[in-house]
Amino acid sequence: MFYQLVHENDASFRIRLGVSRITSQEEEILSQILASHPQICGIQIYPATSGIRIFFKGSKQAILESLRKIPYSNVRFLAEQLPKQDSIYVHLLPSSQEIVQEFRGNKKMNPKLKQKLGTEVIIEALVDKFLPEPLNLAYHAFQLILLSKA
Repeated sequence: MFYQLVHENDASFRIRLGVSRITSQEEEILSQILASHPQICGIQIYPATSGIRIFFKGSKQAILESLRKIPYSNVRFLAEQLPKQDSIYVHLLPSSQEIVQEFRGNKKMNPKLKQKLGTEVIIEALVDKFLPEPLNLAYHAFQLILLSKA
């Protein structure tokens, strides 16, 4: 990611990204990516000025190097893949009560429930197996966003 170091002190630093503006979707993706860094304690994103304030512990140089390795085009791509606010459809797994009720009533599982479980397991397995690590992380972060909005 191309950035310019604007301000720094012992506990935090502020950078300005090489983009004109950060959209709300890009802000969401950036916050998830940066929050997963083990040395970052907190972040503040300023979308209008494309600035980010990062609170850290440990080596500032290590964080700056890892930021350089993140292509902003990936952030933009992931942000474009997020569904719009009005088109969020959450496909949740059945609750434990639904599963227990299915097994108490008869020995065979309801075909719809079985298909729902099977589809979810297959999707998760394929994502974990074939997607590279950054996309895998982004997919699981996206799933958490959908669950939190449900």
